[in-house]
Amino acid sequence: MTFLIVLIAFLLERFFHWHHLRHWGWFTRYECLLSARLSDWPAWLVLLAIVLPFLLGIGVLQSLFAGLWGGSLQFILGLGILLYCLGPDNLWVQAYRCINEINRQAPTAMNHAQTAFGVPPTDNVQGFHRAFVRAIFIAAHQRIFAVFFWFVLLGPVGAGAYRIIESVSTQSISGAKIAAQIKGGLDWLPIRLATFIFALGGHFTSVFGYWKREALTGPDTNEQFLTECGMAALDVVENNQLPETGVAEQEALALIDRVFVIGLMLVAIVVLLN
Repeated sequence: MTFLIVLIAFLLERFFHWHHLRHWGWFTRYECLLSARLSDWPAWLVLLAIVLPFLLGIGVLQSLFAGLWGGSLQFILGLGILLYCLGPDNLWVQAYRCINEINRQAPTAMNHAQTAFGVPPTDNVQGFHRAFVRAIFIAAHQRIFAVFFWFVLLGPVGAGAYRIIESVSTQSISGAKIAAQIKGGLDWLPIRLATFIFALGGHFTSVFGYWKREALTGPDTNEQFLTECGMAALDVVENNQLPETGVAEQEALALIDRVFVIGLMLVAIVVLLN
């Protein structure tokens, strides 16, 4: 069941443009409101008050649906929660839209990349492409790979926990710093797995050499470790330079596709062995 849910969720996210139906604005308003109401509480307790009700709700529904209608309700619940916890914006839709603007040399290309992926503004074209490629790797992990990883490991509760913690960590509220630390811990293992798959899907020697040296570094190096391995895996990096078109970004997305296909194969092997 887990493999089938992950496969369907990936196909829907990859090939269908439906992310406008996935809204998290209500949760942002909820966490800000609750943080303001509980401003006298310790930060860790505020975070617990925000996160725990939703995880308990998911756990209760999962238990209630177990075994009903041959497990079909549990399947629908798991698929629905996983799909909702991805994103919230579609990685490929946003990335290819920005790449098309770059290739057309549209004046809005850099602004759209900054809005969609947080790419810092720069007058240096080479610096922009490098930052954009790195941002794509980070977004792929946060929006999709980490959610899949924790879903496979802990089910719907795992996917929900990651997305909620990630959401709290981005807000200026009580508990955000603790959430950011927890998120760093939650990111550590899936990033190491994703970057190892980068080696399988890209330049194995370049990636694995860096992976061996840096894999045991702490959570504070997560993003650097992810992006360095991603850059090392690309075919288009020559003399530490990237093409001044969207070629590097397209290559990064192609690598991400290969990573997900290999990841699905690994999940299938694990399921078969169990």
